[in-house]
Amino acid sequence: MPAETNRTKSAQGERRESFRINDTLPLIIRKIEEDTPFSEPERGVDDPQALSPAVLEKENISPLLWKMLVRLDRKLDRVLEKIPVDLLNTKAQPVNLSSTGMKIKVKKRLSPAESVRIKMLLPTLPVRELDILGQVVRIESLPGGDFEVALHFLEMDDKVRDEIILYTINQQRKTIAAQRQKRGHDESDKG
Repeated sequence: MPAETNRTKSAQGERRESFRINDTLPLIIRKIEEDTPFSEPERGVDDPQALSPAVLEKENISPLLWKMLVRLDRKLDRVLEKIPVDLLNTKAQPVNLSSTGMKIKVKKRLSPAESVRIKMLLPTLPVRELDILGQVVRIESLPGGDFEVALHFLEMDDKVRDEIILYTINQQRKTIAAQRQKRGHDESDKG
């Protein structure tokens, strides 16, 4: 389906300020109050300051080796925090995406003006996890008890917005190229 640009109007007559594409992406949407802030893990025996030199000596552990192992463990923790495990196990779903917002089908009813947190994966190289704040601008009931929700992105970093713009433009190019190729095949079949 071709993407809309700022020069086209939607069925409701609104003007678009950015490219919009239809795609299928893994994403999670949560109400802001459901999100719990990231908390640091409790420090225990893996903290070098938690173990006295006497304990290290009793266990026959070199203090220098212990500090190196703890530093390595902390680095691994930081690397693992960057891996979008929750999104890798999430089923991709249809979405209408632009750099200013998105439209998606959800199971739970959201209220207009409600704030949400959106986590999604862009299938780029490398894969990019986006964590965006959004606000519900429109909600429509669908047959079967689902809801179509239009979200506006809030407080987005320029780098994240640029990544979404680049992604939507690239997807639109692929759509146009596929349409041209199909037209070429259709014309050659007629001739």
